[in-house]
Amino acid sequence: MPNASIWNCSNIALDLSRPRVMGVLNVTPDSFSDGGTHNAPKDAIATAAQMLADGADLIDVGGESTRPGFTPVVPSEELRRLEPVVRWLVQEGALVSIDTRHPEVARSCVDLGAQVVNDVTGFSDPRMVDVAATSDCGCVVMHSGPVSGAATRGSAVMATAGRDDLSVLMGGASAGDRSWEGEKNRPLLPQSAHVMQLLEGYLLDRARDLEAHGVASSRICLDPGVGFGKSPEDNIVILRATQELASLGYPLMCAVSRKRFVGTVSGVANAASRDDATIGVTLAAVARGARVLRVHNVTGMAQALDGFWVSAEPWSCTATITLFPDNGVNGEQVTAAIDAMPLSRVRVSREVEKKLQVEVETSLGRIPFQHALEAAIKGIAKQAPLRHLLDSVSSPLDSAGGK
Repeated sequence: MPNASIWNCSNIALDLSRPRVMGVLNVTPDSFSDGGTHNAPKDAIATAAQMLADGADLIDVGGESTRPGFTPVVPSEELRRLEPVVRWLVQEGALVSIDTRHPEVARSCVDLGAQVVNDVTGFSDPRMVDVAATSDCGCVVMHSGPVSGAATRGSAVMATAGRDDLSVLMGGASAGDRSWEGEKNRPLLPQSAHVMQLLEGYLLDRARDLEAHGVASSRICLDPGVGFGKSPEDNIVILRATQELASLGYPLMCAVSRKRFVGTVSGVANAASRDDATIGVTLAAVARGARVLRVHNVTGMAQALDGFWVSAEPWSCTATITLFPDNGVNGEQVTAAIDAMPLSRVRVSREVEKKLQVEVETSLGRIPFQHALEAAIKGIAKQAPLRHLLDSVSSPLDSAGGK
C-alpha cells in the first residue's frame, strides 16, 4: 500500500508530499527536558509564536507530562494549563494538536478549535473514540507498552476506568521486556517479526476501531510509541522498520525527540542536549517514510529537513505571491527578480487591479523561500520595501504575509 499523502485534520488537509514539523510545547512544570520553561501562558505563547516563525507546521500542546515516573494530572488542571495557549494558537490560525489521554480535555480543546488529538493510549478509551467520531479532528494513535520477549498484543496499555496503567508502565519506562536476551546465541536485538507483529496488530486494531465508528482513515496518524515501555533495542527494531509501518497506508509520526533512547545511541546524558542526535534519528525515519516529525527544537529540525529534502527528493510546489509595485518599480522588474531566485521559476505573472500576481514553482521549503523572496524584493526596491504578500500556496509552503 502506498504511503499516505494527506492527513485530514478538521478544516485542514495537511499535504504530506513533504514531511511536516510538529513543535512540542509542554505547558507543564515537570516534563522531562523542558518542564517549567513554558509553564506560564505568556511564556508558552511566546515559544509557540517562535516555533511557527521558525518553521513549525503544527504545534502539539501538552498539559500533562508522561515522562518516566510522571505524576498524573487531573483533567481540570490539565485543561486549565492548556486553554489560554490553545485559544491563542487557534486565533493565530495555527494547526493545533492536543497531547492528552483524557477525553474531557480533548473534547474541550476540540471545541476551542484544536484540530488534532494526540492520544498516548491509542484511542482505547471509548469516550475518546466518541470525541473523534463526533468531530472532524485528526487522530494520533500511539502504542504504549512492551513489544518483545514475552510481550503479547494484550501487553499494550489500554485506557481502563479506575486504573492508570500508563503511570505504572512509565514507572519503568524504557526497560521493556528483555526476556529475549536469553534466547539461543543471545541475539543483539529482539526478533523483528515478533516486535512488528505486535506493534502493527495493535495500531491497526485501534485504527480500524476508529473507522468502525465513522472516523475516515485519512484522519488517522500512527505513532509506534518509541520510548514508551520499550528498550533501546526495541526502539532500534521499530525505527529500522519505519518503511514497513509507513506502508500500512496511514500517515506515520516520528516522535523520538530528546528521549532516553536517543541519549543511549548518541552518548548524550542531558535530555536538552540531544537535539542533534534527534535530528539524525528523525531524518533516518524520514528517508523510510515518516512524515510527521514531533520535535522540541523546531529551528534545527526545519533547517535539517530543508537541506535533506531538497537534496534527496525530486519535489516542488507552487506559491502565489501578490505584490504592489510602487516606488518606480514595475512588474517586469519584479518578475525578473523572482525568476532569478534559487531553485525557483516564475510560471505565471499577471497584473490585476494595480497588483501583480506571480505564481512560482519552487523546490525550496517555506522558510528559505521566504528569505529568498525578501532578498529578491529588497534587491529591486532598495529605497523602500516593496509591499508583498505570500498569500496562497500548494502545500507544504504555508500562507505567510509580510510588508
